[in-house]
Amino acid sequence: MRPPWFAGLLAVGLLLGPALPASAQDRLERFRTIGRERLAVATDDAERTRAVGELYELVDAEVLDSLHGEEPFSSPEFIRDRLDAMTEAWGGATLKVIRVPGASGRVPLTVGLYSVAGVEGSGSLRLYAGTGPAASLAAVSTHDGLLDAQVWPAGADRVARVVALWSGAPAAHGVRSLHVELWESRDRDQVRRAWSTGSEWPNGLWVSDWRARPGELTVRYPASYPGWKPGCAEQTEQEDHYRLSAAGGFALARRQVWNGWHREFGAAAERLFRALAAGNERALAELAPAPALRARLPRTLVAESVCEQATGAPPRAVTEAATEVRDGRRLPWTLSWTRGPHGWRLSAAKPVLQ
Repeated sequence: MRPPWFAGLLAVGLLLGPALPASAQDRLERFRTIGRERLAVATDDAERTRAVGELYELVDAEVLDSLHGEEPFSSPEFIRDRLDAMTEAWGGATLKVIRVPGASGRVPLTVGLYSVAGVEGSGSLRLYAGTGPAASLAAVSTHDGLLDAQVWPAGADRVARVVALWSGAPAAHGVRSLHVELWESRDRDQVRRAWSTGSEWPNGLWVSDWRARPGELTVRYPASYPGWKPGCAEQTEQEDHYRLSAAGGFALARRQVWNGWHREFGAAAERLFRALAAGNERALAELAPAPALRARLPRTLVAESVCEQATGAPPRAVTEAATEVRDGRRLPWTLSWTRGPHGWRLSAAKPVLQ
């Protein structure tokens, strides 16, 4: 159903300029056909990727047709209505647009946020620069995850900024994937990607929390260190606070560490197991000061991938599970650690089955 303002807007548009091009109806039919007859039956990723790419090309053409015209056809309201017609033709796509007004002689931006249900890697950010005959598709960025975007008000530098965020579904350990990009319009009719989490975390970023607001981005994520175990509580996390840089993009303003004790404990435990395997008596004496305790530690002791039991806040005592490998058998041990003025030290150790 068309919105109530559409009839009046169309009437004004017909007085101001030519009717919609006949190719618009052809695009609707092609959009419907690709979605229903090709994408719905695609059996491999390459086939799905090609079909999604063709759908987005049709959407680009539809948006640019509107932008190339005069008002009211180039208005975001009119573009949204045309995209609504495409989703009515085939309901498997989400097509949204946002208009960013131009400032200081720069052309306006039209931000497209597109995705296709059930297709990984189909969240596509499309940035269209300008209106009128010179309007163009200035940039495209497509990634996996639920796509959202924020338009930040232009500051004293009069630069238009768009922050795009692709977030994945929650994983088993309370984290989700997050990809963030900051796009800036500094030149009259161009946009550029000024910053990306892909540059900071080339292997991907998994976060437990994030916040984005004008001028700032905060991401909280598990730290990588020896002794980290999936799904355990009170493990070390880092929270990075980014702010806009005068040179463009984000700069790290500060980093906050949560539960840093667990990283310190993991490092001490890792040194202990390495010292046992290498027969490093000097390192063992530092980590397990009691001679009788060191004497009974098996040299084949290895860490277990189970959560430690911590006491106190912050913890001053930790119980850790380990395993002795003896004659092809795995014998469980319990290690007790205490945190003192010189860090974590082993205070007790015994096999679980005496």
